Amino acid sequence: MSERLRARRGSRGGRVGGNGGGVTARWSVLPVVFAACAALTPRGAAAQYIDLPGAQPGALDGGIPLESARQCGVSCHASGDPGSPDAMPQDTWQTSMMGNTLRDPLFLAALTVAEQDRAGIGDWCLRCHTPHGFVGGRTRGAPGAARGEALEPEDRDGVSCDSCHRMTPTTNVGNAQYELSPTDVRFGPHAEIESSRHLGARSEWMADSRMCGVCHEVSNPLLPQRDAEGRDTGRRFPLDTTYGEWSRSVYADPSSPDAQTCQDCHMPRIAGPGRTSTYETARTRAQPRRHTFAGANAWGLRVLGAMRMDLTTGEFYDPELAPAYEAGAQRAEAMLRSALRLELREVPEAVSPGARVTVVARVTNVSGHRVPTGYADGRRVWLELARVDAEGRETVLSGAYNTAEARLVEDPQLARYEAWHGRAGMGRGEHIALHDTVIRDTRLPPRGYRPLPGHEPVGVDYSGGEAGALRHWDDRRYTFEVPADARGSVTVRVRAMYQVTTRAYVEFLAAENRTDARGRDLLARYNATGRAAPFTMVEASTRIAVGAPVTDAGSAVDAGRV
Repeated sequence: MSERLRARRGSRGGRVGGNGGGVTARWSVLPVVFAACAALTPRGAAAQYIDLPGAQPGALDGGIPLESARQCGVSCHASGDPGSPDAMPQDTWQTSMMGNTLRDPLFLAALTVAEQDRAGIGDWCLRCHTPHGFVGGRTRGAPGAARGEALEPEDRDGVSCDSCHRMTPTTNVGNAQYELSPTDVRFGPHAEIESSRHLGARSEWMADSRMCGVCHEVSNPLLPQRDAEGRDTGRRFPLDTTYGEWSRSVYADPSSPDAQTCQDCHMPRIAGPGRTSTYETARTRAQPRRHTFAGANAWGLRVLGAMRMDLTTGEFYDPELAPAYEAGAQRAEAMLRSALRLELREVPEAVSPGARVTVVARVTNVSGHRVPTGYADGRRVWLELARVDAEGRETVLSGAYNTAEARLVEDPQLARYEAWHGRAGMGRGEHIALHDTVIRDTRLPPRGYRPLPGHEPVGVDYSGGEAGALRHWDDRRYTFEVPADARGSVTVRVRAMYQVTTRAYVEFLAAENRTDARGRDLLARYNATGRAAPFTMVEASTRIAVGAPVTDAGSAVDAGRV
Protein backbone atom coordinates (compact mmCIF):
# COMPACT_ATOMS: atom_id res chain seq x y z
CA MET A 1 0.00 0.00 0.00
CA SER A 2 1.32 3.45 -0.84
CA GLU A 3 2.25 5.93 1.90
CA ARG A 4 -0.46 8.27 0.57
CA LEU A 5 -3.13 5.63 1.06
CA ARG A 6 -1.86 4.87 4.57
CA ALA A 7 -2.15 8.55 5.39
CA ARG A 8 -5.67 8.71 3.99
CA ARG A 9 -6.67 5.64 5.97
CA GLY A 10 -5.22 7.06 9.13
CA SER A 11 -6.94 10.41 8.75
CA ARG A 12 -10.38 9.18 7.68
CA GLY A 13 -10.61 5.74 9.13
CA GLY A 14 -10.50 2.53 7.15
CA ARG A 15 -13.41 0.59 8.62
CA VAL A 16 -16.86 1.00 7.12
CA GLY A 17 -19.47 1.37 9.78
CA GLY A 18 -22.86 -0.37 9.69
CA ASN A 19 -23.48 -3.03 7.07
CA GLY A 20 -20.20 -2.78 5.18
CA GLY A 21 -18.85 -4.52 2.12
CA GLY A 22 -19.01 -8.29 1.88
CA VAL A 23 -22.07 -8.62 4.10
CA THR A 24 -24.93 -10.43 2.39
CA ALA A 25 -28.41 -9.88 3.78
CA ARG A 26 -30.87 -12.79 3.60
CA TRP A 27 -34.54 -12.18 2.98
CA SER A 28 -37.46 -13.39 0.90
CA VAL A 29 -39.32 -11.25 -1.59
CA LEU A 30 -42.62 -10.15 -0.08
CA PRO A 31 -45.22 -7.56 -0.99
CA VAL A 32 -43.80 -4.19 -0.04
CA VAL A 33 -45.97 -1.86 2.00
CA PHE A 34 -44.38 1.47 2.87
CA ALA A 35 -45.32 3.73 5.74
CA ALA A 36 -45.20 7.37 4.73
CA CYS A 37 -45.18 10.44 6.92
CA ALA A 38 -46.70 12.55 4.17
CA ALA A 39 -50.41 12.72 3.52
CA LEU A 40 -52.08 13.21 0.17
CA THR A 41 -51.93 16.87 -0.70
CA PRO A 42 -54.28 18.81 -2.94
CA ARG A 43 -52.87 20.73 -5.88
CA GLY A 44 -51.34 24.02 -4.80
CA ALA A 45 -50.80 22.93 -1.17
CA ALA A 46 -47.45 23.25 0.59
CA ALA A 47 -44.97 20.49 -0.21
CA GLN A 48 -45.16 17.43 2.02
CA TYR A 49 -42.27 15.02 1.70
CA ILE A 50 -42.22 11.24 1.92
CA ASP A 51 -39.92 9.86 4.59
CA LEU A 52 -38.78 6.27 3.99
CA PRO A 53 -36.02 4.09 5.48
CA GLY A 54 -32.53 4.32 4.04
CA ALA A 55 -30.16 7.23 3.54
CA GLN A 56 -31.69 10.60 4.32
CA PRO A 57 -30.93 14.18 3.23
CA GLY A 58 -27.82 15.23 5.12
CA ALA A 59 -26.91 11.62 5.96
CA LEU A 60 -23.31 12.15 4.88
CA ASP A 61 -22.84 15.54 6.53
CA GLY A 62 -20.58 13.99 9.15
CA GLY A 63 -18.73 11.84 6.62
CA ILE A 64 -17.36 12.02 3.11
CA PRO A 65 -19.79 13.60 0.58
CA LEU A 66 -20.53 11.72 -2.62
CA GLU A 67 -17.90 12.65 -5.16
CA SER A 68 -18.59 14.11 -8.57
CA ALA A 69 -18.69 11.48 -11.30
CA ARG A 70 -16.66 13.77 -13.52
CA GLN A 71 -13.82 13.68 -11.03
CA CYS A 72 -13.80 9.88 -11.24
CA GLY A 73 -13.31 10.16 -14.97
CA VAL A 74 -10.65 12.86 -14.81
CA SER A 75 -8.61 10.91 -12.28
CA CYS A 76 -8.73 7.29 -13.42
CA HIS A 77 -11.84 5.82 -14.99
CA ALA A 78 -12.14 7.36 -18.47
CA SER A 79 -10.14 6.54 -21.58
CA GLY A 80 -11.65 9.31 -23.71
CA ASP A 81 -12.59 6.78 -26.38
CA PRO A 82 -15.98 5.22 -25.60
CA GLY A 83 -15.88 3.07 -28.74
CA SER A 84 -12.52 1.50 -27.89
CA PRO A 85 -12.17 -2.08 -26.58
CA ASP A 86 -10.20 -0.44 -23.77
CA ALA A 87 -13.07 1.88 -22.82
CA MET A 88 -13.21 2.66 -19.12
CA PRO A 89 -16.31 2.62 -16.85
CA GLN A 90 -17.08 6.32 -17.19
CA ASP A 91 -16.81 6.25 -20.99
CA THR A 92 -19.88 4.05 -21.42
CA TRP A 93 -21.71 5.02 -18.20
CA GLN A 94 -21.86 8.70 -19.18
CA THR A 95 -23.66 7.84 -22.44
CA SER A 96 -26.15 5.47 -20.83
CA MET A 97 -29.56 6.35 -19.42
CA MET A 98 -28.11 5.68 -15.94
CA GLY A 99 -25.73 8.57 -16.41
CA ASN A 100 -28.51 10.83 -17.72
CA THR A 101 -31.41 10.25 -15.35
CA LEU A 102 -31.55 13.98 -14.59
CA ARG A 103 -31.28 15.09 -18.22
CA ASP A 104 -33.89 12.81 -19.79
CA PRO A 105 -36.51 15.30 -21.04
CA LEU A 106 -39.34 12.78 -20.75
CA PHE A 107 -38.59 12.16 -17.07
CA LEU A 108 -38.29 15.88 -16.36
CA ALA A 109 -41.66 16.62 -17.97
CA ALA A 110 -43.28 13.76 -16.01
CA LEU A 111 -41.62 15.03 -12.82
CA THR A 112 -43.20 18.45 -13.24
CA VAL A 113 -46.67 16.95 -13.74
CA ALA A 114 -46.22 14.70 -10.70
CA GLU A 115 -45.17 17.66 -8.58
CA GLN A 116 -48.18 19.66 -9.77
CA ASP A 117 -50.43 16.77 -8.70
CA ARG A 118 -48.78 16.05 -5.32
CA ALA A 119 -46.56 18.83 -4.04
CA GLY A 120 -43.37 17.33 -2.62
CA ILE A 121 -43.58 13.96 -4.35
CA GLY A 122 -40.79 14.97 -6.73
CA ASP A 123 -38.35 14.68 -3.85
CA TRP A 124 -39.24 10.96 -3.69
CA CYS A 125 -38.71 10.57 -7.47
CA LEU A 126 -35.31 12.24 -7.19
CA ARG A 127 -34.13 9.72 -4.58
CA CYS A 128 -33.44 7.40 -7.52
CA HIS A 129 -32.71 9.92 -10.24
CA THR A 130 -30.08 11.85 -8.27
CA PRO A 131 -28.86 10.19 -5.07
CA HIS A 132 -26.12 12.85 -5.05
CA GLY A 133 -28.68 15.65 -4.89
CA PHE A 134 -31.10 13.87 -2.57
CA VAL A 135 -28.55 12.92 0.10
CA GLY A 136 -26.99 16.35 -0.31
CA GLY A 137 -30.32 17.89 0.76
CA ARG A 138 -30.98 19.73 -2.49
CA THR A 139 -34.30 18.09 -3.47
CA ARG A 140 -36.48 19.53 -0.73
CA GLY A 141 -37.02 22.68 1.28
CA ALA A 142 -36.32 25.40 -1.28
CA PRO A 143 -38.95 26.55 -3.81
CA GLY A 144 -38.86 24.25 -6.82
CA ALA A 145 -36.39 21.88 -5.14
CA ALA A 146 -38.67 18.86 -5.60
CA ARG A 147 -38.60 19.55 -9.35
CA GLY A 148 -34.79 19.65 -9.27
CA GLU A 149 -34.41 23.42 -9.50
CA ALA A 150 -31.98 23.61 -6.56
CA LEU A 151 -29.60 20.96 -7.87
CA GLU A 152 -25.93 21.61 -8.48
CA PRO A 153 -24.18 20.61 -11.73
CA GLU A 154 -22.72 17.38 -10.32
CA ASP A 155 -26.19 16.31 -9.17
CA ARG A 156 -27.27 16.13 -12.81
CA ASP A 157 -25.02 13.16 -13.41
CA GLY A 158 -27.91 11.07 -12.17
CA VAL A 159 -27.01 7.62 -10.89
CA SER A 160 -23.34 8.48 -10.52
CA CYS A 161 -20.30 6.35 -9.64
CA ASP A 162 -20.57 6.87 -5.89
CA SER A 163 -24.32 6.19 -5.96
CA CYS A 164 -23.45 2.53 -6.51
CA HIS A 165 -19.87 2.17 -5.30
CA ARG A 166 -20.65 3.72 -1.90
CA MET A 167 -23.82 1.66 -1.45
CA THR A 168 -23.87 -0.94 1.33
CA PRO A 169 -26.08 -4.03 1.68
CA THR A 170 -29.61 -3.44 2.91
CA THR A 171 -32.77 -5.44 3.48
CA ASN A 172 -34.85 -2.50 2.23
CA VAL A 173 -36.70 -3.45 -0.94
CA GLY A 174 -37.28 -0.86 -3.65
CA ASN A 175 -38.22 2.83 -3.55
CA ALA A 176 -34.58 3.99 -3.42
CA GLN A 177 -34.20 3.00 0.22
CA TYR A 178 -30.45 2.63 -0.24
CA GLU A 179 -27.80 2.86 2.46
CA LEU A 180 -24.51 4.66 1.80
CA SER A 181 -21.12 4.38 3.46
CA PRO A 182 -19.90 7.59 5.15
CA THR A 183 -16.25 6.78 4.35
CA ASP A 184 -14.21 7.21 1.19
CA VAL A 185 -14.02 3.45 0.59
CA ARG A 186 -15.33 2.44 -2.84
CA PHE A 187 -16.82 -1.03 -3.05
CA GLY A 188 -16.27 -3.32 -5.99
CA PRO A 189 -15.64 -6.95 -6.94
CA HIS A 190 -11.98 -6.94 -5.84
CA ALA A 191 -10.34 -6.69 -2.45
CA GLU A 192 -7.00 -5.39 -3.67
CA ILE A 193 -6.82 -2.05 -5.46
CA GLU A 194 -4.26 0.70 -5.85
CA SER A 195 -5.62 4.22 -6.18
CA SER A 196 -4.32 7.67 -5.46
CA ARG A 197 -7.81 8.92 -4.62
CA HIS A 198 -9.64 6.41 -2.45
CA LEU A 199 -9.57 3.12 -0.59
CA GLY A 200 -11.27 0.03 -1.95
CA ALA A 201 -12.99 -3.04 -0.55
CA ARG A 202 -14.63 -6.11 -1.98
CA SER A 203 -18.42 -6.33 -1.63
CA GLU A 204 -20.63 -9.19 -2.79
CA TRP A 205 -23.47 -6.66 -2.89
CA MET A 206 -22.05 -5.20 -6.10
CA ALA A 207 -22.88 -8.43 -7.98
CA ASP A 208 -26.25 -8.95 -6.31
CA SER A 209 -29.45 -8.22 -8.24
CA ARG A 210 -30.95 -6.85 -5.03
CA MET A 211 -28.70 -3.86 -5.46
CA CYS A 212 -30.45 -3.09 -8.74
CA GLY A 213 -33.80 -3.77 -7.08
CA VAL A 214 -33.26 -0.87 -4.69
CA CYS A 215 -34.36 1.46 -7.49
CA HIS A 216 -35.98 -0.83 -10.05
CA GLU A 217 -38.92 -1.76 -7.82
CA VAL A 218 -41.21 1.16 -7.08
CA SER A 219 -44.58 1.41 -5.32
CA ASN A 220 -46.33 4.70 -4.58
CA PRO A 221 -46.00 5.12 -0.79
CA LEU A 222 -48.98 7.47 -0.70
CA LEU A 223 -51.63 5.54 -2.59
CA PRO A 224 -53.18 2.10 -2.13
CA GLN A 225 -53.67 -0.22 -5.03
CA ARG A 226 -57.38 -0.55 -5.76
CA ASP A 227 -59.10 -3.40 -7.53
CA ALA A 228 -61.51 -3.15 -10.46
CA GLU A 229 -64.33 -2.26 -8.06
CA GLY A 230 -62.29 0.47 -6.39
CA ARG A 231 -61.65 -1.43 -3.17
CA ASP A 232 -58.44 -0.88 -1.21
CA THR A 233 -56.32 -4.04 -1.56
CA GLY A 234 -54.04 -3.20 1.36
CA ARG A 235 -51.06 -2.90 -0.97
CA ARG A 236 -49.24 0.15 -2.35
CA PHE A 237 -49.74 0.90 -6.04
CA PRO A 238 -46.99 -0.74 -8.18
CA LEU A 239 -45.37 1.68 -10.62
CA ASP A 240 -42.31 -0.34 -11.64
CA THR A 241 -41.96 -4.05 -10.83
CA THR A 242 -38.87 -4.96 -12.88
CA TYR A 243 -36.91 -6.42 -9.97
CA GLY A 244 -39.95 -8.31 -8.66
CA GLU A 245 -40.48 -9.78 -12.12
CA TRP A 246 -36.92 -11.08 -12.23
CA SER A 247 -36.91 -12.29 -8.62
CA ARG A 248 -40.05 -14.37 -9.19
CA SER A 249 -38.75 -15.95 -12.41
CA VAL A 250 -36.54 -18.93 -13.22
CA TYR A 251 -33.59 -16.59 -13.75
CA ALA A 252 -33.42 -15.79 -10.03
CA ASP A 253 -33.18 -19.47 -9.04
CA PRO A 254 -29.49 -20.20 -8.40
CA SER A 255 -30.12 -23.92 -8.98
CA SER A 256 -31.43 -23.27 -12.49
CA PRO A 257 -29.05 -23.66 -15.45
CA ASP A 258 -30.66 -20.46 -16.78
CA ALA A 259 -29.89 -18.39 -13.66
CA GLN A 260 -28.72 -14.87 -14.49
CA THR A 261 -28.39 -11.68 -12.52
CA CYS A 262 -29.30 -8.19 -13.67
CA GLN A 263 -25.58 -7.49 -14.01
CA ASP A 264 -25.06 -10.50 -16.30
CA CYS A 265 -27.25 -8.89 -18.97
CA HIS A 266 -26.87 -5.17 -18.38
CA MET A 267 -23.17 -5.12 -17.42
CA PRO A 268 -21.71 -7.81 -19.71
CA ARG A 269 -18.14 -8.97 -19.24
CA ILE A 270 -15.51 -8.39 -21.88
CA ALA A 271 -14.21 -11.52 -23.57
CA GLY A 272 -10.69 -11.35 -22.15
CA PRO A 273 -8.56 -9.56 -19.58
CA GLY A 274 -8.90 -5.82 -19.21
CA ARG A 275 -8.49 -2.80 -16.97
CA THR A 276 -11.07 -0.50 -15.40
CA SER A 277 -8.63 2.24 -14.41
CA THR A 278 -5.93 4.25 -16.15
CA TYR A 279 -4.00 4.61 -12.89
CA GLU A 280 -0.41 3.50 -13.43
CA THR A 281 -0.55 0.63 -10.90
CA ALA A 282 -4.10 -0.50 -11.77
CA ARG A 283 -4.31 -4.24 -12.18
CA THR A 284 -5.45 -6.16 -15.22
CA ARG A 285 -8.58 -8.10 -14.31
CA ALA A 286 -10.03 -11.28 -15.77
CA GLN A 287 -13.13 -10.36 -17.83
CA PRO A 288 -14.16 -7.15 -16.04
CA ARG A 289 -17.74 -5.95 -16.47
CA ARG A 290 -18.63 -3.14 -18.82
CA HIS A 291 -20.57 -0.19 -17.44
CA THR A 292 -22.80 -0.01 -20.51
CA PHE A 293 -26.15 -0.43 -18.69
CA ALA A 294 -27.89 -1.11 -21.99
CA GLY A 295 -31.67 -1.09 -21.68
CA ALA A 296 -34.41 -0.49 -24.23
CA ASN A 297 -34.46 3.29 -24.65
CA ALA A 298 -32.53 3.77 -27.89
CA TRP A 299 -34.69 6.78 -28.77
CA GLY A 300 -33.91 8.47 -25.45
CA LEU A 301 -30.18 8.10 -26.04
CA ARG A 302 -30.51 9.62 -29.50
CA VAL A 303 -32.40 12.55 -27.97
CA LEU A 304 -29.53 13.02 -25.53
CA GLY A 305 -27.03 12.76 -28.36
CA ALA A 306 -28.89 15.54 -30.17
CA MET A 307 -28.84 17.60 -26.97
CA ARG A 308 -25.04 17.22 -26.86
CA MET A 309 -25.02 18.95 -30.27
CA ASP A 310 -27.35 21.74 -29.10
CA LEU A 311 -25.72 24.95 -27.86
CA THR A 312 -28.83 25.80 -25.83
CA THR A 313 -28.09 22.91 -23.43
CA GLY A 314 -25.33 24.90 -21.77
CA GLU A 315 -22.79 22.82 -19.86
CA PHE A 316 -24.18 19.65 -21.45
CA TYR A 317 -23.09 20.79 -24.92
CA ASP A 318 -20.28 18.52 -26.13
CA PRO A 319 -20.59 17.48 -29.81
CA GLU A 320 -17.59 15.18 -29.53
CA LEU A 321 -19.66 12.85 -27.31
CA ALA A 322 -22.63 12.60 -29.69
CA PRO A 323 -21.24 9.50 -31.49
CA ALA A 324 -20.96 7.72 -28.15
CA TYR A 325 -24.69 8.22 -27.56
CA GLU A 326 -25.36 6.63 -30.94
CA ALA A 327 -23.21 3.67 -29.87
CA GLY A 328 -25.30 3.45 -26.70
CA ALA A 329 -28.50 3.52 -28.76
CA GLN A 330 -27.20 0.66 -30.88
CA ARG A 331 -26.43 -1.35 -27.74
CA ALA A 332 -30.01 -0.78 -26.62
CA GLU A 333 -31.29 -2.04 -29.96
CA ALA A 334 -29.12 -5.14 -29.65
CA MET A 335 -30.66 -5.74 -26.22
CA LEU A 336 -34.14 -5.44 -27.71
CA ARG A 337 -33.30 -7.94 -30.44
CA SER A 338 -32.28 -10.48 -27.80
CA ALA A 339 -35.42 -10.15 -25.67
CA LEU A 340 -37.96 -12.07 -27.78
CA ARG A 341 -38.21 -15.13 -29.99
CA LEU A 342 -40.77 -15.25 -32.78
CA GLU A 343 -42.06 -18.08 -34.95
CA LEU A 344 -44.93 -18.91 -37.25
CA ARG A 345 -46.92 -22.11 -36.67
CA GLU A 346 -49.70 -24.05 -38.32
CA VAL A 347 -48.83 -22.64 -41.72
CA PRO A 348 -50.27 -24.47 -44.78
CA GLU A 349 -47.78 -25.52 -47.44
CA ALA A 350 -50.04 -24.54 -50.34
CA VAL A 351 -53.29 -22.67 -50.92
CA SER A 352 -55.56 -21.67 -53.77
CA PRO A 353 -55.93 -18.07 -54.99
CA GLY A 354 -58.64 -16.34 -52.94
CA ALA A 355 -58.35 -18.88 -50.10
CA ARG A 356 -58.83 -17.91 -46.47
CA VAL A 357 -55.71 -18.75 -44.46
CA THR A 358 -55.12 -19.10 -40.73
CA VAL A 359 -51.65 -18.98 -39.15
CA VAL A 360 -50.42 -18.80 -35.57
CA ALA A 361 -47.67 -16.44 -34.44
CA ARG A 362 -45.91 -17.42 -31.23
CA VAL A 363 -43.94 -14.75 -29.42
CA THR A 364 -41.73 -15.94 -26.55
CA ASN A 365 -40.11 -13.80 -23.86
CA VAL A 366 -36.48 -14.85 -23.38
CA SER A 367 -35.51 -11.89 -21.16
CA GLY A 368 -35.34 -11.86 -17.37
CA HIS A 369 -38.42 -9.70 -16.81
CA ARG A 370 -41.63 -8.69 -18.53
CA VAL A 371 -41.54 -7.31 -22.05
CA PRO A 372 -41.89 -4.39 -21.97
CA THR A 373 -40.92 -3.73 -18.36
CA GLY A 374 -40.55 -0.67 -16.15
CA TYR A 375 -42.96 2.27 -15.96
CA ALA A 376 -45.94 2.46 -18.29
CA ASP A 377 -44.94 5.78 -19.96
CA GLY A 378 -46.58 4.69 -23.22
CA ARG A 379 -44.15 1.76 -23.64
CA ARG A 380 -45.55 -1.01 -25.78
CA VAL A 381 -44.80 -3.99 -27.98
CA TRP A 382 -47.12 -5.20 -30.72
CA LEU A 383 -47.11 -7.71 -33.55
CA GLU A 384 -47.21 -6.56 -37.15
CA LEU A 385 -48.54 -9.13 -39.61
CA ALA A 386 -47.87 -8.59 -43.33
CA ARG A 387 -48.59 -10.43 -46.55
CA VAL A 388 -45.98 -10.08 -49.32
CA ASP A 389 -46.76 -11.21 -52.85
CA ALA A 390 -44.38 -12.84 -55.33
CA GLU A 391 -43.37 -9.41 -56.69
CA GLY A 392 -42.49 -8.10 -53.24
CA ARG A 393 -45.57 -5.92 -52.77
CA GLU A 394 -46.36 -5.72 -49.06
CA THR A 395 -49.73 -5.38 -47.34
CA VAL A 396 -49.83 -4.94 -43.57
CA LEU A 397 -52.84 -6.91 -42.32
CA SER A 398 -52.55 -6.18 -38.58
CA GLY A 399 -50.43 -3.86 -36.44
CA ALA A 400 -49.90 -1.16 -39.07
CA TYR A 401 -48.17 2.01 -37.90
CA ASN A 402 -49.02 5.36 -39.50
CA THR A 403 -45.66 7.10 -39.51
CA ALA A 404 -47.05 10.42 -40.74
CA GLU A 405 -49.42 10.61 -37.78
CA ALA A 406 -47.19 8.67 -35.33
CA ARG A 407 -50.17 6.44 -34.60
CA LEU A 408 -50.72 2.69 -34.24
CA VAL A 409 -53.68 1.66 -36.36
CA GLU A 410 -56.25 -0.33 -34.40
CA ASP A 411 -57.63 -3.51 -35.95
CA PRO A 412 -59.62 -6.52 -34.64
CA GLN A 413 -56.61 -8.87 -34.68
CA LEU A 414 -54.08 -6.48 -33.14
CA ALA A 415 -51.80 -8.15 -30.55
CA ARG A 416 -50.32 -5.63 -28.14
CA TYR A 417 -48.32 -6.00 -24.92
CA GLU A 418 -48.46 -3.03 -22.55
CA ALA A 419 -49.60 -1.69 -19.17
CA TRP A 420 -52.31 0.92 -18.64
CA HIS A 421 -52.59 2.65 -15.27
CA GLY A 422 -55.34 4.93 -14.03
CA ARG A 423 -57.65 5.86 -11.19
CA ALA A 424 -60.49 3.86 -9.74
CA GLY A 425 -63.79 4.95 -11.25
CA MET A 426 -62.07 7.27 -13.72
CA GLY A 427 -60.37 4.89 -16.14
CA ARG A 428 -57.01 5.13 -17.81
CA GLY A 429 -54.86 8.21 -17.22
CA GLU A 430 -51.28 9.43 -17.29
CA HIS A 431 -51.01 11.29 -13.97
CA ILE A 432 -48.36 9.00 -12.51
CA ALA A 433 -48.57 10.42 -8.98
CA LEU A 434 -52.33 9.71 -8.84
CA HIS A 435 -52.51 6.17 -10.23
CA ASP A 436 -54.17 3.58 -8.01
CA THR A 437 -55.55 0.99 -10.46
CA VAL A 438 -54.08 -1.26 -13.12
CA ILE A 439 -56.52 -1.00 -16.00
CA ARG A 440 -54.67 -3.37 -18.31
CA ASP A 441 -51.43 -5.35 -18.15
CA THR A 442 -50.80 -7.68 -21.07
CA ARG A 443 -47.01 -7.55 -20.94
CA LEU A 444 -45.28 -10.87 -21.60
CA PRO A 445 -44.09 -12.55 -18.38
CA PRO A 446 -40.57 -13.95 -18.00
CA ARG A 447 -40.06 -17.70 -17.86
CA GLY A 448 -41.19 -19.27 -14.58
CA TYR A 449 -42.92 -16.09 -13.38
CA ARG A 450 -45.12 -16.37 -10.30
CA PRO A 451 -46.29 -12.81 -9.67
CA LEU A 452 -46.82 -11.27 -6.29
CA PRO A 453 -50.39 -10.31 -5.38
CA GLY A 454 -51.28 -7.18 -7.31
CA HIS A 455 -48.70 -7.83 -10.01
CA GLU A 456 -50.77 -10.30 -12.01
CA PRO A 457 -51.68 -9.78 -15.68
CA VAL A 458 -54.88 -7.84 -16.29
CA GLY A 459 -56.99 -8.34 -19.39
CA VAL A 460 -55.18 -11.48 -20.57
CA ASP A 461 -54.77 -15.08 -19.38
CA TYR A 462 -51.19 -16.36 -19.28
CA SER A 463 -51.93 -19.45 -17.20
CA GLY A 464 -50.55 -22.83 -18.24
CA GLY A 465 -46.83 -22.16 -18.06
CA GLU A 466 -44.06 -24.46 -16.90
CA ALA A 467 -44.65 -26.13 -13.52
CA GLY A 468 -47.69 -23.98 -12.80
CA ALA A 469 -46.02 -20.63 -13.55
CA LEU A 470 -47.40 -18.14 -16.03
CA ARG A 471 -46.72 -18.74 -19.70
CA HIS A 472 -43.78 -16.78 -21.04
CA TRP A 473 -45.14 -17.05 -24.55
CA ASP A 474 -48.29 -16.00 -26.36
CA ASP A 475 -49.95 -17.57 -29.41
CA ARG A 476 -51.87 -15.25 -31.70
CA ARG A 477 -54.11 -16.72 -34.40
CA TYR A 478 -54.49 -14.62 -37.55
CA THR A 479 -56.89 -15.15 -40.43
CA PHE A 480 -56.52 -13.42 -43.79
CA GLU A 481 -57.34 -13.91 -47.48
CA VAL A 482 -54.93 -14.69 -50.28
CA PRO A 483 -55.67 -12.34 -53.22
CA ALA A 484 -57.72 -13.98 -55.96
CA ASP A 485 -55.10 -13.03 -58.54
CA ALA A 486 -52.13 -14.32 -56.50
CA ARG A 487 -49.80 -16.71 -58.30
CA GLY A 488 -46.57 -18.46 -57.44
CA SER A 489 -46.32 -17.81 -53.73
CA VAL A 490 -47.23 -15.49 -50.91
CA THR A 491 -44.98 -14.73 -47.95
CA VAL A 492 -46.39 -14.29 -44.44
CA ARG A 493 -44.22 -12.13 -42.20
CA VAL A 494 -44.66 -11.20 -38.55
CA ARG A 495 -42.60 -8.65 -36.63
CA ALA A 496 -42.46 -7.72 -32.98
CA MET A 497 -42.38 -3.91 -32.79
CA TYR A 498 -41.20 -1.93 -29.75
CA GLN A 499 -41.98 1.70 -28.98
CA VAL A 500 -40.56 3.45 -25.95
CA THR A 501 -43.30 6.08 -25.76
CA THR A 502 -46.24 7.38 -27.76
CA ARG A 503 -47.33 10.63 -29.31
CA ALA A 504 -50.35 10.66 -26.99
CA TYR A 505 -48.15 10.44 -23.89
CA VAL A 506 -45.71 13.11 -25.03
CA GLU A 507 -48.54 15.47 -26.00
CA PHE A 508 -50.20 14.83 -22.64
CA LEU A 509 -47.03 15.87 -20.79
CA ALA A 510 -46.67 18.95 -23.00
CA ALA A 511 -50.27 20.02 -22.38
CA GLU A 512 -50.21 19.34 -18.63
CA ASN A 513 -46.93 21.11 -17.86
CA ARG A 514 -48.20 24.40 -16.43
CA THR A 515 -45.27 25.14 -14.11
CA ASP A 516 -42.34 25.22 -16.50
CA ALA A 517 -41.32 24.65 -20.12
CA ARG A 518 -40.27 21.01 -19.77
CA GLY A 519 -43.33 19.70 -21.59
CA ARG A 520 -42.76 21.99 -24.55
CA ASP A 521 -39.08 21.09 -24.59
CA LEU A 522 -39.95 17.38 -24.64
CA LEU A 523 -42.43 17.82 -27.47
CA ALA A 524 -39.94 19.80 -29.55
CA ARG A 525 -37.21 17.19 -29.08
CA TYR A 526 -39.69 14.38 -29.76
CA ASN A 527 -40.69 15.94 -33.08
CA ALA A 528 -37.05 16.57 -34.00
CA THR A 529 -35.84 13.00 -33.36
CA GLY A 530 -38.19 10.76 -35.29
CA ARG A 531 -41.04 10.85 -32.76
CA ALA A 532 -39.88 7.65 -31.03
CA ALA A 533 -40.54 5.57 -34.13
CA PRO A 534 -41.15 1.86 -33.49
CA PHE A 535 -38.21 -0.55 -33.68
CA THR A 536 -38.30 -4.08 -35.07
CA MET A 537 -37.18 -6.38 -32.26
CA VAL A 538 -37.40 -9.64 -34.21
CA GLU A 539 -39.23 -11.05 -37.21
CA ALA A 540 -40.19 -14.40 -38.75
CA SER A 541 -41.53 -15.24 -42.17
CA THR A 542 -42.58 -18.22 -44.24
CA ARG A 543 -43.64 -18.76 -47.85
CA ILE A 544 -46.88 -20.43 -48.92
CA ALA A 545 -47.22 -21.82 -52.43
CA VAL A 546 -50.18 -20.45 -54.39
CA GLY A 547 -51.45 -22.38 -57.36
CA ALA A 548 -54.57 -23.71 -58.99
CA PRO A 549 -57.45 -24.52 -56.66
CA VAL A 550 -56.62 -27.62 -54.60
CA THR A 551 -58.80 -29.89 -52.51
CA ASP A 552 -56.19 -30.30 -49.76
CA ALA A 553 -54.53 -27.17 -48.43
CA GLY A 554 -51.59 -29.22 -47.25
CA SER A 555 -50.29 -30.34 -43.90
CA ALA A 556 -49.38 -27.86 -41.20
CA VAL A 557 -45.70 -27.21 -40.66
CA ASP A 558 -43.73 -25.13 -38.22
CA ALA A 559 -41.79 -22.24 -39.66
CA GLY A 560 -38.71 -21.43 -37.60
CA ARG A 561 -37.36 -18.01 -36.80
CA VAL A 562 -35.93 -16.19 -39.80
